[in-house]
Amino acid sequence: MRKIYTMLFTLIVLLSMTMSAEALGSKTIERHSGESAYAGWTEVNGDITTSKYLSVTETNAGTDVYLDIYTWGPDYWSGESGYMFTKDDVFSIDKKLNSASLSQVDITVNDWNTGEQKTLAVKADWTGKGDVSTGSYTSKSKSGNYVMRTSDSSSYREASVKGIIDNFDIVGDSYASMSKFKSAYMSMEK
Repeated sequence: MRKIYTMLFTLIVLLSMTMSAEALGSKTIERHSGESAYAGWTEVNGDITTSKYLSVTETNAGTDVYLDIYTWGPDYWSGESGYMFTKDDVFSIDKKLNSASLSQVDITVNDWNTGEQKTLAVKADWTGKGDVSTGSYTSKSKSGNYVMRTSDSSSYREASVKGIIDNFDIVGDSYASMSKFKSAYMSMEK
């Protein structure tokens, strides 16, 4: 009798382990976090307007830096844009979004009209102003045996900015901001 109980108990344990493995199926979890800073400057000289935009985003993978420069007038328009990625520690940002700094980096920009390229040295410093705004979002969807969940949270703060391109101070009216973000994604199939 004792042998039968032992066999039944073993069978129940094996069956529950199999059911648990089948119930779990496949599961995928992804998490991403990072921080970014943005700045835009507009300068008007007579009938010529120049706008410069700088965007920096740092994640675990590294740091992306974008630079765009547009100049236009009554009969004139030009645009230059460039991008660089680095794993070097060139960007820092305060936890409370009080300040951020991009160390000098070299960005190769391409002229949209001529196709010519040139390398510009760029650096910038941000100082937070006003309150920090926060936001979050979560969603869950289910279809049959498939379940998906996403969640995002971010904090944002306006800033003042000082920047240098090619050893010249960037001048003009400016708008700047700093932000931090986190996102998570989970999918499960039973």
